[in-house]
Amino acid sequence: MTTKYYGTVGTTAINRIGIAGSAGFGVGICPSQLLPNGIIPLFGYDDPSSDNYGNYQYKDGSIMCWIPKFYYLISTNTVTIKGIETYANEQDANADNYALHRAFIDGGIEQQGFFIDKYMCSKNGWGSGYIASSIKEGLPISTHTDHNPIADLTACGTNAYFECIDAAHARDGVNGAVNASSIFHCSSRIQQAVLAILSLAHGQASSATTYCAWYGVTYNYPKGCNNNALGDVDDAEVSYVTDGYSNCGKTGSGTPFAKTTHNGQACGVADVNGLMYEVNIGITCIAPAATSIEAMAQTDPCEITWTGHGMSTGDPVMILGITQADWVGAKDKVWTITKINDSTCTIAFDASGFGTPYDAGTDPGTITKGTFYLAKEATAMKDFTSGTAGATDHWGVNGVAAMMDEFNPAFKDGGVFIQRFGSGANQVLAEDINGNPWFLTGLGFPKDGDGMDTTGTNLFGKDYFYQYVRNELCLLSGGSWYYDSRAGVWNVYWNYHRAFSYYHVGLRAACYPE
Repeated sequence: MTTKYYGTVGTTAINRIGIAGSAGFGVGICPSQLLPNGIIPLFGYDDPSSDNYGNYQYKDGSIMCWIPKFYYLISTNTVTIKGIETYANEQDANADNYALHRAFIDGGIEQQGFFIDKYMCSKNGWGSGYIASSIKEGLPISTHTDHNPIADLTACGTNAYFECIDAAHARDGVNGAVNASSIFHCSSRIQQAVLAILSLAHGQASSATTYCAWYGVTYNYPKGCNNNALGDVDDAEVSYVTDGYSNCGKTGSGTPFAKTTHNGQACGVADVNGLMYEVNIGITCIAPAATSIEAMAQTDPCEITWTGHGMSTGDPVMILGITQADWVGAKDKVWTITKINDSTCTIAFDASGFGTPYDAGTDPGTITKGTFYLAKEATAMKDFTSGTAGATDHWGVNGVAAMMDEFNPAFKDGGVFIQRFGSGANQVLAEDINGNPWFLTGLGFPKDGDGMDTTGTNLFGKDYFYQYVRNELCLLSGGSWYYDSRAGVWNVYWNYHRAFSYYHVGLRAACYPE
């Protein structure tokens, strides 16, 4: 697309992401011709100095923020953001090494922006039923029977993670029922990554708290409910109002409020660091059942026998269960394989000096392969359904084949599951404008294993990157109220599947223009 939708409302430009470090950066004004039915602007939506700048309300009372399309440039670990007033199209941006963020491609269309819930979803009466709405100081819905259960919503029959898709689809349904033609979807990982990269750019461009309340020399990122005491582990000034369960707070109850948003201003998206994990759609994994390890050779790199493994060089595997003393260093880790033939491969594990051969007859060691998938550019996020068998289902071979493309995540080769974003001065995000590295940045993932370690860096909030190979992967982001420095806008957890049910997991909804 080459069409630019912007003009002015008064003296304020339409559909501009703003200037990092300045008032209003990170949200913007939705072009009136793109407003979905039922979404209206709040008073002050066109004033960058207003708490309601870029804020809109759906007819159920949900408050949503409009995030305009933008382009980004990554230079080592510095991010620069440019809006549509700078580049007329992606081709012009690419010529200057700026990339269009992946979140602005949906349904095969280059989107001018998207709406995302300002607050995490809470239970809201709608007609004769109940729906998930984005309302300030609501009791955040969780996927657990003991904590504001999602099963209390009309559209949801259980407390499993997959119900978050149906919960989002019911916002514009009748009396809380799922609307098969809904404009809403459970927020995607690529939309979460937009909030993360905007936060990073805004913090780097700020030098004071004037337009970025959470700005700080050391802890320069959004704050939240993450210290298991209704506050923030890095900022004693932040406090939340309890929702009555453990030390979870009400969504949007953090004070000072601007410290809890992605852009450090009251107009931003709240609770992006802790409070509750969020289900993010658009990415999954198909992983067959674990296979017993047939043999491991005393070589460097270690050669593994695995008849008919079906893998290619560069694919990730997970090894679990090994008990032999010499060999336990290979377990509870993710490895990148090098294919030798259809029955053998190697991993970067030095077994050449081991005195005891691997005994496959008595050792319970297993190996699991995973194939990871990302929504196709032609796929509309709103079209994903919550099952495992259909052509539009987010999980299962049929839905993956129809709606997703394979991609390679950049795990820490030979690394333990618990990693964190950042590793010394190493570059974390890829600067590429296309290809798999571009996909990874669009997902908010490091470009390779050198961009993470078990300590992390303050630049990326030391946020969790929990790597794993999980069938029917349901990705979680953000962290919860007891995740301390592991929580944050970059946080990502790969170890859960669609049918899990936990008390610290909720959702927020999003939508693209109609």
